[in-house]
Amino acid sequence: MRPACPAYLGTGWRWAVGLLLALAATACDPVGNITVGVPATSTGSNAYYVDTFTVRLATVWHDSVATSSGDNLLVGRYHDPRLGTIMARSYVRVGLGTAYAPDADEVFDSLVLVLKPDAYRYGDTTQLQSLEVHRLRDPLVDAKTYYTFSQLGYDATVLNQGPSARPFKAQPSRRTLRLRLADALGQELLTTGKAGRLTTEAELYDRLAGLVLTPAATDNASLIRSQVSTEGGGLVIYTHLPYDPLTVISRGFDLSTGAKHFYQVTVDRTGTLLAPLTASLQALDVARTAQESYIDGVLGLQTKVEIPYLNDLRSFGSLVSIVQASLTLEVVPGSSTRYLAPPTALTPYLSGRGNQQGLPIANSSGLTVSIPYQYGVSKLTGLDTGSYEFAITDYCQAVVNHTLDNNGVLLVSSAASSPERVVLGGPKRNENRLKLALYFLNH
Repeated sequence: MRPACPAYLGTGWRWAVGLLLALAATACDPVGNITVGVPATSTGSNAYYVDTFTVRLATVWHDSVATSSGDNLLVGRYHDPRLGTIMARSYVRVGLGTAYAPDADEVFDSLVLVLKPDAYRYGDTTQLQSLEVHRLRDPLVDAKTYYTFSQLGYDATVLNQGPSARPFKAQPSRRTLRLRLADALGQELLTTGKAGRLTTEAELYDRLAGLVLTPAATDNASLIRSQVSTEGGGLVIYTHLPYDPLTVISRGFDLSTGAKHFYQVTVDRTGTLLAPLTASLQALDVARTAQESYIDGVLGLQTKVEIPYLNDLRSFGSLVSIVQASLTLEVVPGSSTRYLAPPTALTPYLSGRGNQQGLPIANSSGLTVSIPYQYGVSKLTGLDTGSYEFAITDYCQAVVNHTLDNNGVLLVSSAASSPERVVLGGPKRNENRLKLALYFLNH
């Protein structure tokens, strides 16, 4: 709240303050939600500054996050204290490439699934976790888009047994996972190849529809990300010839040539402030979540920002120009760690009346606006904190001009299919609260 304005600002200023306070008194929110100040200019200035417009903030859940169009696999389980227990499974197909025609005398040795994780982790990498491999029953459809809610049938039997099923710590330095699979599957592929029935991709998919990667039932560690295009990832079958047992023969069935994959992500919000969020497009106001709003790409969590009284500025006259409007959203302290990282950028979208995600907001050059994560000092507390600063000028002007419905803006993680998440302070939070600063002219 700005200090009271000095008397020399004149009767015109006092009339403006009285008018907007009257508007605030008749609105749904209590008096004082709209306060107007004048920059340090001459008496009778038509330039005004608003810093306590009512801003409404809510978390919105969109359940339609596509995960089959990118390059990533995601697997693991982690209990996020704010978001709930998150579990990811990956469904993936291996490719044939050229025909598999092993020598009739080849003897089977082993079958290994090689995964190539990158450095990204979500969760607690100090905890042990396990990765299970299952055989996919339902085929992946090339032309179909799969989402985080999609699922396919797979066998309950775990293919990786013994040492390859041992728990491990998913440190970022671990860039290769080698999981030995059941000999029966490897022998099946070898026998089918010898019979000349693994010459096309279709024949391979008819024999092996794909694999499913799941976390162990008791895991509470981290989500691991791999790329299907990384060289060396896939199934490798090892054999030898009986007269030369020391010479290893290997044949790879690459993930990259398998082409089709997706990952499923589920969350159990029981015991969290987000537990009431049960339906897609539902909005949960920050008043019900301890003045915190949430953004998470793969979980479909978005933050909706509304400025309900923008049109009240027209009470100053029919020609109101928004000179600048800036929205600052600070990260709640302690909510981010190295492995619970905030999105590097947010993308703003127009919201529909029912919280539908509309068109992305563009700048004057027609390019989609990107709101970068910034690390700096909080203007409220003087402490180091992260924040996002959104220049919302064009949106405010369009609403004042009545060329755009005032349905609000949805802030979405720019990594829409990854679990980067951020917790933002609400407008009534004592510290790290949302702040809107708006300058306008009355012509």
